[in-house]
Amino acid sequence: MVTGSALILAGGRGSRLGYDKKKLELEGEPVLAGLITKLGALFSEILVSSNEPVDHAGIVVLKDQVGKGPLAGIYQGLKVCRSEYLYVLACDMPFISLAYIRYMQDLIQSKLVDACVARRGDGLYEPFNSFFNKSCSAPIYEALVRHEYKISPLLDRLNLQVIDAANAQRFNQGDMFFNINYQADLELAQRKAHGRADGSCS
Repeated sequence: MVTGSALILAGGRGSRLGYDKKKLELEGEPVLAGLITKLGALFSEILVSSNEPVDHAGIVVLKDQVGKGPLAGIYQGLKVCRSEYLYVLACDMPFISLAYIRYMQDLIQSKLVDACVARRGDGLYEPFNSFFNKSCSAPIYEALVRHEYKISPLLDRLNLQVIDAANAQRFNQGDMFFNINYQADLELAQRKAHGRADGSCS
């Protein structure tokens, strides 16, 4: 049975890329629409965080109500989602791994944590491609009203399930964390997508 909630953060203007990231395409296919379809295999509720309309039937689009940036989107998603945990992904991360998402789901079912996130080799968190519990709503709100919009300092104050870099690399060669910020990233993503048999979600 497909259950649970997922949130795609799609509010970035793509200033470094040169256009709205909601319009990203790989192999001629819209990235956002592809993510919605793939996440539908695991989640019964798909939400999109965007202050502008999203052209996809049946998708609930959430506008920021408090603060701004990704943290504001996560807060709004936690407020409205029907599940205890909310999976969070950015719309510029095309190479999701369903196996990695299932792995995180198994981890959070076995222990009560505020969030499940990966840590990179340099010690920094990967705040997206992660799970957040509804318990995060209060500390996120407090950060937003103080105009603190960075996610990493907030994560340091939460009870985390941390996945180390080596463990995360077992899935999809770590490409589920690849994101597109610049034209060079998009060109690399096109090459990666072309080299994949199914496009992205092992």
